[in-house]
This record gives sequence, structure tokens and C-alpha cells, in this order.
Amino acid sequence: LSHTRICKAWDQFRTSGPAPQGFSYGTEFSGEDALLQAQCDTFNIYEWATHGSHVAGICGGSGAGTIYRGVAYDAQYLMATFLVDEASVIDAYNWMFTNAQQAQKRLVVNMSWGLYWMGNLDGTSLISQAIDALSAQGVVFVASAGNNGGETYHIKKTFSSSSDTLKTVIGFNNYGYYPTMWGQSVTAWGEPNHSFRYSLKILNTSNEIIDSTRFFTTNESGYIDTLLVVGTDTIFYNIQSDSANYLNHRPHARIRVKNKSGLYKIALHSVADSGTVHYWNVIELINDVGNWGGPFDAPLNDYTAGDDNYSIGEPACTQSVISIAAHNSEIILTNGTVYGGALAAFSSKGPTLDGRTKPDISAPGVSVASSISSFTNSAIDQTSVAATITFNGRTYRFVRFSGTSMSSPMVTGIVALMLQANPQLTSAQVKEIIHETARQDIKTGVIGDTGSVIWGWGKINALHAVKRALELVNIDNPEIGSP
Repeated sequence: LSHTRICKAWDQFRTSGPAPQGFSYGTEFSGEDALLQAQCDTFNIYEWATHGSHVAGICGGSGAGTIYRGVAYDAQYLMATFLVDEASVIDAYNWMFTNAQQAQKRLVVNMSWGLYWMGNLDGTSLISQAIDALSAQGVVFVASAGNNGGETYHIKKTFSSSSDTLKTVIGFNNYGYYPTMWGQSVTAWGEPNHSFRYSLKILNTSNEIIDSTRFFTTNESGYIDTLLVVGTDTIFYNIQSDSANYLNHRPHARIRVKNKSGLYKIALHSVADSGTVHYWNVIELINDVGNWGGPFDAPLNDYTAGDDNYSIGEPACTQSVISIAAHNSEIILTNGTVYGGALAAFSSKGPTLDGRTKPDISAPGVSVASSISSFTNSAIDQTSVAATITFNGRTYRFVRFSGTSMSSPMVTGIVALMLQANPQLTSAQVKEIIHETARQDIKTGVIGDTGSVIWGWGKINALHAVKRALELVNIDNPEIGSP
């Protein structure tokens, strides 16, 4: 007889209740009967998708008799579907911590998600503070570094005078491809005591300016929601400015633009007397979410194109988090020839906004086979299906997906094994062991003591990490077989 290893789930979208003790929203499912009766998450903007079940299967799925078993396949689970705001995310962390404490279990939290507006990108945000505080109490947090490698969606501009102007075109994702797309969101952070100004310019197909907003300044703290009418087209935009964020004292702006016309481009012009400003261009969905980049383009000589540096978002930028890059798994032939092992083209690069080395480590994240929800209404590419299982009249598929969302739970499962081997490890020790036991090879090149903004400290080495965890409790290593 098979039983679920999910202890509890908190669906913050479901309004029927009961909410978890100490909270006033969402619905908690506790115990096998309640979980089996619920069956799946509430239908929301993401509909019934595949991401969470795929990630969970990598962390520690049983494999259902296939070879696609997760890393920590005897681990127990707490699952949370959280609303899109900082408070709800922090509530989910605290709910998990309380339940882990009550069960007298160590807790490792996988975060296969990321945003660029929710937080400060430098480890000072409320989410980062909550994570750091729980890390100090023994919780280990693992996060996807992001999938914006190769996306030219970032610009770093150091201004030399008031006449020094950044000019760039905000590239848009495809409205036809993303049915829940609203537009693009540009997040900008400057340096303390260095304000900056910005304006949107409407360009025609000849890259001529045909309309413009005024220049807004970060000294105008507040929110503006308005529009421009150009011919028969309407371009919507809203801006949010802050002269000095109360957590990091940096000036900040978030500029959101909706433009469905193919006749016009949207340019960003920005000016400052001095200081350095970073800009990121990401998709904006109708539920205020979007974490994959759109390009900054340079159609004219005095315009600036983007790059893919500084592409670590929230919460991966947090100091205590173990942030995960992605690489191709390696295949070693009998003659010793090695195929694969290269960094995934999509894997986000560091450093963080404040210059710290991220990511921390890389793990396999390309074409990883894992479980997906049997309730999904998402279209599945049949060529990606690795196995199909029928159980109690339902069809369960194991599908190959790619992303740092897949490499992160690889490391989460390894951390669970490390904590099983040595429950006394602190979260800082876990991270240090992963750094120290990281593998370097011809693909990573030689990585110095301060790490790499592409690979972190190298490739995860599960065997050596668990062995090192065992060594720290001064016990003999047991015979280690297949995972």
C-alpha cells in the first residue's frame, strides 16, 4: 500500500478554509485523507500547470517504479502555493518552519521561482531578511539563479555629467505567445544619494521620436498611472519612484509599459549627474508576475544595447541562500570520452546588484525527467515524455523540462541527504560544504577561492558533500550505494 509523503499543503489561493493556525487566509490540508480529497491546487492564473509537481519530483519523488526517482526519495514534504506578494511568501516560510519544528525535522526550502521587482536585488529586502533570520535558526534555503542567461535585458550605466544620457529601446515579448502578458516592466536601481531621471519616447519605424513623456525623477516618490495616445493607438504606462528605499537607501524606479501596436517602439532615456544605475527589462503578466527578460536594443549609434550580467533576482540574491546555476548532464563513454557538462545557455549570471558572487553552485538542469501533475491542462510536447504510468485509473507522466527551476531541486535533495547524514549542520555549514566539495573540470575552468559569477564554486558533488557531512560528526562513512 502506497502513502503520500506530503505532510501538509497550504493553498493560499483557496478561500474555503480552514486557514493554517495563526493565519487568516488560504486553506491548509493536513494528513493523507485531506490531501487525497483535495487532489490538486486551486485553479488560478497559472491554471493547472506542471511546474510544482516536476520540481517536487526532482527533490524526492519516488519514481513510481520508473528510473526517474528523485534525489531524497524518502523525504517528507510541506508544500505551499503562495500569493504574489512579499508578506504571503514570508508567511509560507514561517508556516513551514513552525511545522518542521513541531515534527522535530530539519527543513530545506526549495525556491524554483524568482522576480526582479519583489525586493531590492542586493540582499536587503524583507524577503531576504526573513530568509536570513530563518537560516540562522537552521533552515536551509535553495533557489534557482534564474533563466536569463543570454538575454540582453540588463544595462549598467555610470553617468559622468548632466548631459550624459542613456538611450535604449525596450524590447517587448510576444503578445500572441503569452496570453496573460500585459507588457514590459523596467526595474532601475541607482546608488545612494544619486538621483536619476527617466522618460519614455515613442519611436516610429524609422526610429524617429514622435511623442514623449516628460522626464520623471526618483525624487518624486509615488505612483503615476496614465497613457499616451499616438494616432489611433493607446500606449499605457505606469511608474513608481522612490528617492531612497528605506532598506538600502538607493533611488529606485519601476516603469511598466503596455504597447500592442506594431507601428511604434518604446525607448527609455535616462539622465543623472553622477553615479551608477542598473536597469532590467522583464515581461509583465496581468497578475504582476514576470521574470524572463526582454532585450534592450540599440537601433541607432547613440543608443545602448543590453547584456545578461547582474541577472540574479529575488530571492536568489539573498546572502544565506544557496543559489543554483544549471549545466548539461555529462555522459562518459566506455573509452573515457565525455559529452555534455557545459553551462546551460539560459543559466543566469552574477554578480548581485551589490557585487557579491552568485550563483553558489551549478547542478544538472537540462532535459531533466520528473513527474508532472495528472490534472494539468497544459499542452505537453509528446517528444519530451520520458515515461507514462497508470495508477487507480489516472495517467501520470514523467516529462523532460529544462531550467534552473530543475537544477535547484537537485541541490535541495542533496541538502536533505546531508541533513539526514548530519542533522547538526548549520545552514552556513551546509553552504560551506557545498562550496568546498564542488567539482571543477574542463568546462568550468579553474575557479578561484572567491567563486565565479557563472558557475559559483563549480558543479555540485553529491557524494563528497554527503561524505563531508558525515565526517563532521566523526562517524564512519557507511557503504554508499546507488541513490
